[in-house]
Amino acid sequence: MPTLEWIGKDKVINHHQNVPYRVLEEKYTYNAEQSDNMIIRGDNLEALKALLPLYEGKIKCIYIDPPYNTGNENWVYNDNVNDPKIKKWLGEVVGKEGEDLSRHDKWLCMMYPRLKLLQRLLANDGAIFISIDDNEQANLKLLCDEIFGVGNCIGPFIQNKMNSKNDTTNVQKNHEFILCYRKSVSYINGTKIKPTLKNIDEKEKKVYEENGEYYYLNDSITTRGDGGILNARTNLGYTVYYNPATKDKIAVCDYDIDLAKTFNSINELYQDDRILLENGYIPIRAPLVRGKLGCWTWSLEKFNNEKRNIAITGVAPNYAVKKRTFISKDDVTFVDGNMKYLTSNQGNSRSILDFSTNDGTTELKSIMNESNTFENPKNVEMIQYLISLLADDDSIILDSFAGSGTTAQAVLNLNKSDGGNRKFILVEMMDYAESITAERIKRVISGYKADKKYILFDKNITITCLKNGTQLIEEANEVYNNALEKYSNVKKPKLSDGHLQVVAVQNAEDEIDGLGGNFTFYDLGEPLLIDNNQLNEKVDTQKIREYVWFMETKKPFCQNDKYDNEFFLGVNNDNAYYFYYEKEKITTLNNKFLATVKTKADTYIIYADKCTYSDEALRKYNITFKKIPRDISKL
Repeated sequence: MPTLEWIGKDKVINHHQNVPYRVLEEKYTYNAEQSDNMIIRGDNLEALKALLPLYEGKIKCIYIDPPYNTGNENWVYNDNVNDPKIKKWLGEVVGKEGEDLSRHDKWLCMMYPRLKLLQRLLANDGAIFISIDDNEQANLKLLCDEIFGVGNCIGPFIQNKMNSKNDTTNVQKNHEFILCYRKSVSYINGTKIKPTLKNIDEKEKKVYEENGEYYYLNDSITTRGDGGILNARTNLGYTVYYNPATKDKIAVCDYDIDLAKTFNSINELYQDDRILLENGYIPIRAPLVRGKLGCWTWSLEKFNNEKRNIAITGVAPNYAVKKRTFISKDDVTFVDGNMKYLTSNQGNSRSILDFSTNDGTTELKSIMNESNTFENPKNVEMIQYLISLLADDDSIILDSFAGSGTTAQAVLNLNKSDGGNRKFILVEMMDYAESITAERIKRVISGYKADKKYILFDKNITITCLKNGTQLIEEANEVYNNALEKYSNVKKPKLSDGHLQVVAVQNAEDEIDGLGGNFTFYDLGEPLLIDNNQLNEKVDTQKIREYVWFMETKKPFCQNDKYDNEFFLGVNNDNAYYFYYEKEKITTLNNKFLATVKTKADTYIIYADKCTYSDEALRKYNITFKKIPRDISKL
């Protein structure tokens, strides 16, 4: 497998092992006495290392949105690599490519140790999602292939980017990437299990009622691409006649393809169908495909046999011919007074995600009630979708580049919608970790006041619409002028995602209900080991116990309630572990201590300051003595 080489790789490839363990120092808990949800303020490399004793192999879903390294952003991660030159080099701010030709090497040096720790935290049946654009996508792919394994690449997602800037020199970038990797191939009872993504693309469909029957609409039966041109698929060429008064429709094949080519106006094709026209029927053709006559996906026979399953929507001349799916009235729910049906699109997850990048900014502005709070926050619904593809409803979700806190809101939204008990862990190193990240989550937990948006005019811009462009603009301007008397803040007609819209905004009055939930806010505290790897006795004893257990077993620490002495840590692989430590007192492994040991095991690993037993006696009792690394001369 090809591997990626860059300046500084040899200095960072094992750097994650040298990162010191730091204590997570609790500052406060919001909306509860205690909480499993975490927001950690501090460098994410040290924070990820601090999470290992409790969470290694336990994180089901990781989403990160690291710096894209566009050259127009400033970012700095001083990782204190144990090399004077690279330490200074990494500590410098990474800026525009013209100012610093090695910024891609620096980015890789920053990402490598973080991905190594994230891989260790990920559960065997978990997956990581990483947002990136084309500045580092190729490098990131090779980096993840090396760390997670090329066989664990689930695949890339493509996210449509709605707010792309014009590029008059190169191809305009209208998308970003989300790389997805699994932890590994798991084995359960000897059977190989490959964790894969599930598709639970659930959407609310608007429900319609007709003659006591209920249905929702699917896509139109118009073809796309070259196959959608009538010349290429003459068997799918026909005219749909529709009567708006009776709702009746019929498909009629009333011309041949050679004749159709000679007409400049499509309406001339229907002059012989006088009976239908005189009885109120309107001819509908498939939309043009690159200026040529289009066709349908259904054959004429299927259309006439199953026309009950067809609905004609819109108004002349912008009719759409759509499929409809009938449902039971019992499946209809009411949302804000409207009939809705929840559909689930089962099957393999698709690689193209259609979530507006603008919505993240709009959502955050609504929550914080001010503009420009945070640059380019992610779309909440997109992260909800990614989490739902994999995570169970009681899993742990980690975001170590937390930014404005979108991932935590996505978790709370999911819990609210399905009654789940998911937990989130966020890490953010910047100063806004409390003022923006934590503040946002406080507001979505407890509720907030938000501006209300009203869409007063909304027209999908099609080729047909453009023929009447002047009239359309006049209609939009009329709506705008009339709205000025009613609303204090009305936006002029504007194109948005292919729609011509007039939008009014009402100042914050309505209270948005809170989602519930809680979190504990942490700072990175003292390192567990200080000079010459001596124990830092400023650290809480329980934190030291967790660290010792993890270093011995490489497993997260669980408080053992088994009856034994107070220094008992637990049993792993029939080895019993004891950490005989008291801050103000020298401890000694002797007969008196052994008399308090009640756990039966094959071997015993016991930490203490001193030991009175000879090596022979220790071997006799299957005891391994380990001296606690501290200066007892001060005691």
